[in-house]
Amino acid sequence: MNEGPEVHPSAELVEDLFRREYAHLVSALIRVLGPSNVQLAEDVVHDALVSAMQAWRFGLPQDPKAWIIRAAHNRAIDIIRREQRRRSLLPELATTTALTDTIEAALAPAAEAAGQLAMMFAVCDPGLSRETHVTLILRWLCGLSPREIGQAFLVDTQTIDRRLHRGRGRLRELGRLPDVDDLPDLETRRGSVVRSLYLLFNEGYHGSNQHNPVRPFLCEDALRLTELLLDARATAHPDVHALAALFSFGTARLSTRLDEHGVFVPLEEQDRSRWDRARIERGLIHLAHAATGDHMSRWHLEAGIACEHAIAPSVQETNWDRIIGFYQLLAEQSPNPVVALNRALAVAERDGVEEGRRELVALADEPKLSRYPFYWAALADLERRAGRHAAAREQYEHAIALARSTAECAAFERRIESLKIS
Repeated sequence: MNEGPEVHPSAELVEDLFRREYAHLVSALIRVLGPSNVQLAEDVVHDALVSAMQAWRFGLPQDPKAWIIRAAHNRAIDIIRREQRRRSLLPELATTTALTDTIEAALAPAAEAAGQLAMMFAVCDPGLSRETHVTLILRWLCGLSPREIGQAFLVDTQTIDRRLHRGRGRLRELGRLPDVDDLPDLETRRGSVVRSLYLLFNEGYHGSNQHNPVRPFLCEDALRLTELLLDARATAHPDVHALAALFSFGTARLSTRLDEHGVFVPLEEQDRSRWDRARIERGLIHLAHAATGDHMSRWHLEAGIACEHAIAPSVQETNWDRIIGFYQLLAEQSPNPVVALNRALAVAERDGVEEGRRELVALADEPKLSRYPFYWAALADLERRAGRHAAAREQYEHAIALARSTAECAAFERRIESLKIS
């Protein structure tokens, strides 16, 4: 291993590298060791990362990724040999040559995508809950710690540990980590994978963490894993392209969602010149690939809405007719008060504030919206635009009382301040 330091590592760079390599290495080693040895695979990777932290205290090696892979390779061989002496573990790897060749093949860059794809479908077992699916993806495919996952979903670490325990138990029932081509329930699992990635993206885009509601790396991981599905013939599907399009349009806007003070910036105030045009083009390509067949999923509709926002030069020049049409189809396909809320805001842009307000007021009795801060903020925005500042202040204060994060609170408070000078 070349340990000659090139640069002093930033904590953020090393953390991102460790997360990504954790996902790669765990999935690769589970394919070698078998699902019954998940804990052993995790121990190997943990030891390799600890070795890297100690060796890199004064600078990064020339190729950090290769360094970690080599460390994991060496540690895996040591641990497998130790375990083979204690119990009958992987007798087919008894010779040094077989063991070395198998580990090297599993850790090779060419096998990375296949390993993570197999892992993703294995953890989205129909016998486990959706919350457990997302937890396992965050742990084994995104490299988050149990504490970080708990913070993301506002549950204690013990709850996350229980979900991980259930996941390990389910994996132990598998004789091996199957290739996706061999799964008899591929379609069912694909639906679970897609829903889990959608939840992962949403948690990064506007999550429930009080102090850190926008976490771009979760959005990027969701897009990365979605595009992995498109690399395999068995899992490439128009729905997956639609989801990748949605994530591409969303990540293109990430840099403008919070200002320098960590306050949410409304869509109409975002600097569109800072949106990532290459990422928008990537979304358009995915959307074009999604337009095959006659099936229109919710991911197609949400991607269509995101596309119209991404390509519009301004709020005023947005194609609100198309957006309202997408929301209408979405409401018919899966009725949801949040969809109705967003449709009402689009109506306000196309048909005027009073029309939009009328639709919002009609949703006031929806239980899901009564505790949703953005319902009250949306109502307040329309009252403000209509010049009814007293009513707007009241609704903004209601939104502040329900806000989930300091960034939301600050955004609503800033709108109250704007009433004083308008």
